[in-house]
Amino acid sequence: MAQDSLHDLKALLQLQLASDGSAVLHLPFVLESLTSSSFSPNPHLQKWTARVNSLIHSQDPGGRWAGLSLAHRTSVLSKPLMLESAQSWIGAALPMLAKTEPLPNLKASIRLLRYIFSAATDVPEFQRQLATPNVPKFSQTLIVLTEKQSDQGLELLCLDTLSFLVPIYPTLHRALHGALSSLAFRCVSMGSQAPSIVDSAAHLYSGLPATGGKVGAANHWRKSVDETLALLWEAFDCLRTSFLPSRSISSQRRVTEEPMSAIPANLNRLKSGAAVMSCLLKSVTSRPTQIPIGPLREFIVATLRCVPDEKVNGHHDPSVHAMEVACVPSIWRIGCELLICLARCTRHHLTPHSSQLITIINYHLEQTLSSSQRLPFLEVIPVLLTHCHPPHDSFLMNRLVKAILPSLTPILSTQWDSQVDSTSTVGRTKKGKKRARGYEGDEVFKVSREVICKTSVDGEVILAAITAITIGLRNPHLSPAIQSIVSRVVLSMLLSLPQMPAASLSTDMNLLGDLLSKVQDLAMERGIGTTSLMSKSLGLVIRGVSSSRNEQVSRSAVQAHQQLDVLLHPRLPPLVRIMPQVDALSLFVAEEGEEEADIRVSLGLKGVNHEPALGADLTTPMDFSPDGPSVVPPLPPIPQHGPSGHQMPTSVFQSTVQHLSLQIDSMTEPQSLRSTPTATNRGGPIGTLVAAPKAMELSHVAPLPKILAPQTNATVLTSDVKTVESTSTSHIRVVRRDDSDDDEEFPPINMDSDSD
Repeated sequence: MAQDSLHDLKALLQLQLASDGSAVLHLPFVLESLTSSSFSPNPHLQKWTARVNSLIHSQDPGGRWAGLSLAHRTSVLSKPLMLESAQSWIGAALPMLAKTEPLPNLKASIRLLRYIFSAATDVPEFQRQLATPNVPKFSQTLIVLTEKQSDQGLELLCLDTLSFLVPIYPTLHRALHGALSSLAFRCVSMGSQAPSIVDSAAHLYSGLPATGGKVGAANHWRKSVDETLALLWEAFDCLRTSFLPSRSISSQRRVTEEPMSAIPANLNRLKSGAAVMSCLLKSVTSRPTQIPIGPLREFIVATLRCVPDEKVNGHHDPSVHAMEVACVPSIWRIGCELLICLARCTRHHLTPHSSQLITIINYHLEQTLSSSQRLPFLEVIPVLLTHCHPPHDSFLMNRLVKAILPSLTPILSTQWDSQVDSTSTVGRTKKGKKRARGYEGDEVFKVSREVICKTSVDGEVILAAITAITIGLRNPHLSPAIQSIVSRVVLSMLLSLPQMPAASLSTDMNLLGDLLSKVQDLAMERGIGTTSLMSKSLGLVIRGVSSSRNEQVSRSAVQAHQQLDVLLHPRLPPLVRIMPQVDALSLFVAEEGEEEADIRVSLGLKGVNHEPALGADLTTPMDFSPDGPSVVPPLPPIPQHGPSGHQMPTSVFQSTVQHLSLQIDSMTEPQSLRSTPTATNRGGPIGTLVAAPKAMELSHVAPLPKILAPQTNATVLTSDVKTVESTSTSHIRVVRRDDSDDDEEFPPINMDSDSD
């Protein structure tokens, strides 16, 4: 290995680095060829150092760039060689920053000096002789360079370097505190800066309190927080000039500049101030410091309480008012981001204010908001409920969970729209013209089919809602009606998502896998309670553990082992939370109470009302195979009333249903599909919920599964069945009544007649 490294270093010096032009041309290959073993003790190290120094002092700008890059690579791979050559490299690179050099040379010099000053902090002699006299000069040069240069890349590199060096050498930057603070404040307050530059300036500003030492750092930090909070209030007041004041202040600043430029500038100042406050809350101080939770909570509440239809002042400019109303969603997002940071940093200290914050979030989620406006409120819920103590107000949590559910209802849209469209066009009109017939599989060629999540924000809203409702269901004070309706929604999603094509959900093919994984985790969490309760969910556990066959759904091995441990070790203590028994959940429409029915109707969910066939097994467990649940939808009910309103004889009705059930039982199921029918009851299949469609006459239609339709030639039964002809053959024939013949009278059937 030593001979190979020796040969490589020798070859690079003789060939690629023979001249300045060759060094520039072959620099990528040289940097890639160098390894740590290349700088093991060998006779060519002195030649290598001399060649690098000659390139740094070259008259060609390209040669200087190549020398600085090679010096940086050498410092990374060999610390002894860096300590040996650091003095000469610093003496050449530091004056280069004050000269007129190309941008690549300036960036290479900054990277080299940054690494040298940060990689040798454990060498006291190096710190005394090189770092102490040169670090302040380097920082001062970076400040001047940031103010002088207009390139955003160079400005970003300078700010990142200063943010990196200030915590390492806080004492050496004490004299530069004023200049650094002015630089950071200027970058933050300017509304035209790029977001990356604002973030870097915010990190620099949050690290400046360390220059006060162990005693003064806490005071500097508190002063920075107060100044930033004042900046936030000032920008916020400038965006609410046409509304009534949100707080009692003696004088409120008014916009004196042109509104077309002042309002966007103040909105950018508000965003920048929120970024600075977040960085200050995340920073580390040498001693404990009191956080002003009360003033911060007051500002967050003021931002979240903004509504577009808020009362306005008597005299205001309509154009200014319209622009300020357009800024309200951005103010909401800023308030939510600041609340997330405050909750993560203060944790349970924010608990006294959590009820007020959750109430405001509930109000916004109950309004009609777009996906981009709803997303920030959904993202703040898990953080607030996780880091604060759970609220004891059952009404507050019930309202919160109920407000989250509408974000999940788009997934439960009617799954049979295409089949209903095809079946509704079959038949003849009054004029005898044939309608276009719908054939099975036509929906595949339907180019006008719309996806559920039209944008990426819609998918983020659904994922955020699943996460929020998972945390919300852990609260023990939820009412049984809320727990029941949420369980039904989750079960409906668990049954429908595996059968849904990924393209029909979103243009992002990964969204279906992510959503299904979260729904499975939620269903598993709802099913895990005591050992006896989880044993009833054995199929769901096995499916979750063995879901590796589906590449889109991946579960961690640790979580899988935790789930199996609950089954394999019965002596483990149960979870300390109230879990409703399976029998207590109203999985059927007929079993739900009045409160749950009102909640379901208010959410726009519609139950599928199906009657079970006589003799059907109501205790058959659902199949949760790794390939996805193959749910066989039950047949719709056969009406007991004739078309003219006369009641059909009970014997005829029962015989028809019995004959129909016998025909279905006699069908042979393919061996590859080992699914069993889902348990049904008077209220319909377990957990079946769909969103109420718009102007759907056949919303209760449930199609026959594909394993039944090709083998029986059976037509889907609907509520508009005219007659059912029961024959001795194995086929079922259903005669439909055309929708256009509703005005025609159907002759009544005299059941007492003895004629054929």
